[in-house]
Amino acid sequence: MNGLKVPVSGPVFAAIAVNLIPIVGVILWGWSAFALIFLYWLENVVIGVRTMLSMLVSGVLNRQSSLPAALFFAAFFAVHYGIFCYGHGVFVVLTFGATPEGSSFDLVGAARALFALRPDLIWGLASIVLWQLVIFVLFIAKGEARTASPLDLMGAPYPRIIVLHLTVILGAMLVLGLN
Repeated sequence: MNGLKVPVSGPVFAAIAVNLIPIVGVILWGWSAFALIFLYWLENVVIGVRTMLSMLVSGVLNRQSSLPAALFFAAFFAVHYGIFCYGHGVFVVLTFGATPEGSSFDLVGAARALFALRPDLIWGLASIVLWQLVIFVLFIAKGEARTASPLDLMGAPYPRIIVLHLTVILGAMLVLGLN
């Protein structure tokens, strides 16, 4: 019988490792549902930053694009995507976690409070940032930045926002239903 051989490249291995960190966080470090959902939300913020950088690099390297167009799309994306992320972040904090200090609308304060209570969450955030840096470097190294348009890049993270939206709503219903 031939064994199934699954090729695992460096990026695939890294993606698996990054996605195992939340499991380790729950099992070994006792991360709460709020901590996981908040990290998932933070990942969207980091993806947004990486997307903006990719748009700007593409505006410089892609001869069919221009830097002024990339700057416009990046600024538009920052506002539009930022509003989505902010709204979801507020909903996450209001639904899943209480902030000991300040308002639930102060997401920086909520992050500070959460990381002060759970310093081990830095491993989750660090893995997210590192993985997005790898994706960004590969985007440039593989030559994708020379062919990608800033407009196409701008739309890429929105399906994830929809998944986050559904996850937060369904998770909130589950958490509130189970009390």
